[in-house]
Amino acid sequence: MVNRPAIGRWALVAIAVAMLPAGIQAAFTPRTFFDDFPLGRGWISVGDATYDEHLVRDVGALFIALIIVTVWAAWKQQAMAAVAIAWLVQGVLHLVYHLGHLEQLDRADQVGLVISLTAVPVLALVTLWASTPYAGGVT
Repeated sequence: MVNRPAIGRWALVAIAVAMLPAGIQAAFTPRTFFDDFPLGRGWISVGDATYDEHLVRDVGALFIALIIVTVWAAWKQQAMAAVAIAWLVQGVLHLVYHLGHLEQLDRADQVGLVISLTAVPVLALVTLWASTPYAGGVT
């Protein structure tokens, strides 16, 4: 028997855990986030990107806020589909942007970027699937 609600909760928790380091780094150490994210690879500062402390801190704060709502939804088992839709929109738009700028990265970073940015929309879709009532009676 598949426990769809549990799968949806764990998918949201996985998104929150995966996004928390980026949110904290962007909000509290914006320059290192811009220059070094992830793990010294510099995916954000590549090319002709211009550093804007205000913008980076705001992105971090928004990630942290969305992570808090995500954890709350998973814990309370409420509004999970709505939170998943928010992550799906963020994740797809983020992925689409970066797919148009891959030429600025070497092959290993291109692969790493695409895989890492695909994870959030996939996990959001898992949550949406898990949140959809199943007519066959399996929950």
